[in-house]
Amino acid sequence: PLSCSVPLVFDADQREEFEDDAARDFSALTLKPNHGNLPLWVCPNGHIFLEAFSPVYREASDFLAAIAEPVSRPEFMHEYAITVFSLYSAISVGLQLEDVVGVLERLGKKQMPAGVLGMRRE
Repeated sequence: PLSCSVPLVFDADQREEFEDDAARDFSALTLKPNHGNLPLWVCPNGHIFLEAFSPVYREASDFLAAIAEPVSRPEFMHEYAITVFSLYSAISVGLQLEDVVGVLERLGKKQMPAGVLGMRRE
């Protein structure tokens, strides 16, 4: 089974805690030098934001459709959430967890948050 150091599926108490403004402050994450060319914002809570105007939007969108569940898809910025179920689905079609994390690292604008890197097989 899969596990993660950050809960990917929130219960009511965890959702209230996450909705606190301090819990949603990701400003301490370090931007990569080439962040302008990268399409993904990967957050420690398992949410991923995709810039729809990115030159590699199509490839990133196809990848996210395989590993995450869509949350919101307005015109310029799409939000996805990685859940235990979406990861099981990705693995069932042949993706390896290490490859998923590798692509997120490669396409992410910021250094990979520790919670997302904490995903592993037990």
